[in-house]
Amino acid sequence: MKKRFVKLALLSAVLFAAAPAFAQSVDDKIKSLEQELTQLKDQQVEMKKEATAAAAALPSFEYRPGNGLNIEAADKSWGLRFTVETHFRYEFESGRDQIGRSNGELMGRRFRPGVLYCINNCLWEIEATLDLDGFGTGNAKNSINTTPSSILQRGAVNFHAENLHPWLPTAQFGMEVQNAGGGSLARQGSGNVGAQAEYDLLTRGNGFNTGRAGQGIVLNWDDRSLSGIGIPGRIGKFQLGMSSIGEGDDGLASFTDRKDFNTYLSIQPMSEVKNKWVSGLTFEYGSWFCNVDNRAAQNGCQSWSIQDHGDGARQTLFTSGNYGDGLVVAHGPGLVWNVGPYTLRAMRSFEFGEDRGGTRGNKRSNNFLIGHDLYLWSPKGFLTGSATTSNSILVGTHFERANGEIKCNGSSGIPCAATGIGGTVTQFHRNRILLREWDLWYVIAPRMNVGVNVLWYDAANLANTVNGAAHNLGVCKTPVNAATCRVGIGGDWVDVMLNWRYTF
Repeated sequence: MKKRFVKLALLSAVLFAAAPAFAQSVDDKIKSLEQELTQLKDQQVEMKKEATAAAAALPSFEYRPGNGLNIEAADKSWGLRFTVETHFRYEFESGRDQIGRSNGELMGRRFRPGVLYCINNCLWEIEATLDLDGFGTGNAKNSINTTPSSILQRGAVNFHAENLHPWLPTAQFGMEVQNAGGGSLARQGSGNVGAQAEYDLLTRGNGFNTGRAGQGIVLNWDDRSLSGIGIPGRIGKFQLGMSSIGEGDDGLASFTDRKDFNTYLSIQPMSEVKNKWVSGLTFEYGSWFCNVDNRAAQNGCQSWSIQDHGDGARQTLFTSGNYGDGLVVAHGPGLVWNVGPYTLRAMRSFEFGEDRGGTRGNKRSNNFLIGHDLYLWSPKGFLTGSATTSNSILVGTHFERANGEIKCNGSSGIPCAATGIGGTVTQFHRNRILLREWDLWYVIAPRMNVGVNVLWYDAANLANTVNGAAHNLGVCKTPVNAATCRVGIGGDWVDVMLNWRYTF
């Protein structure tokens, strides 16, 4: 018993002596673990900072429907934007298919891929867009446009001087630049998302059309506030341009020193007023000053021609014949009123020229258009919707009247027999064309929609020549014999277009 007690005492003494060393060892291990944990936390924070910095240095990607995909460097030193505009149609046109009046034939109305390059926070922007829609232009026997067209839609440099000072313009120059004309907004609204099928009949055929120019320079002041001068609104666009509008293809010379000019202004005087009835008002006015030079190979305003919109074979309804030398002026006002889901468009257009040395009489043309667009329904309810709201329903209608006249006899000293609808045809020297249109569109996805356009034409006079409009459209029942149709006979016809369109 005594021996066991001694052994227990010795063991206790040993353990008591080792306790401080054991406790010290545990404390050291805890401290070591704490140090390692601190180091790991510091490393984690550092890695997170490095990852954040690396992510911040990567290019950003942004997509907006209708504006394309934009890729931009983190420091904004460069950027790329990719776009594509597509529009396909099935057309059902009144008239004879053997002269090109298409029925049930798929038409590429627009197919325009493009890329825009930005440099130095988009101070410099290089725009390159292809125009790959040439449907129907090669087989239209009664059309003024008889060659396929697959060229640049835009080939220009934009210098955004407004990035340097807010009152400086964007300068666009190059071999394919864009000009705005009289009533640009009211003429159609938008070919991408609006209801109307095409521009009005007159301005589409007077050389200006969309305002594309083979070469030139244009100055644009876009979206500028007027609050600084006490007006609660904005300038939508103010433009000054000197370019070869409607003259030749991209980058071609015009072989004349007589320059062409255009100017345009759209203003929203009440856009900053919180009243829905007046905030959506837009007024616009544009003018095109075109110098006809008969020595030149081509003049954008050497004549005007009123045609229907049947792209398979556009019917020539009236044409002025070539102007003589001198200034030709086309100008006109426009009005757009947006209130909620409704848009009203109204425009006028006039064209006249000096016609010095002309042999076809003093030429005048004018037109007016009144159009209505209404988003009838969307998933949000009746009288709601937009081009970016899926399942929206857009309805539209418009009425337009185009008038053309070539003065003769006492007013110009030129016999009426020397006037007519173009070439050697001498049937009538004035015309009145009416167009009534009804439109229905359904928004499948943002900026993607399908729809139908119904166009009802009424012309006071139609050419009765073989392959002339009166025979092509069936107004005269015996198309092979022009003599069976009265000279200057009038008529009406209906064309239908089924559409699919999308802007990326």
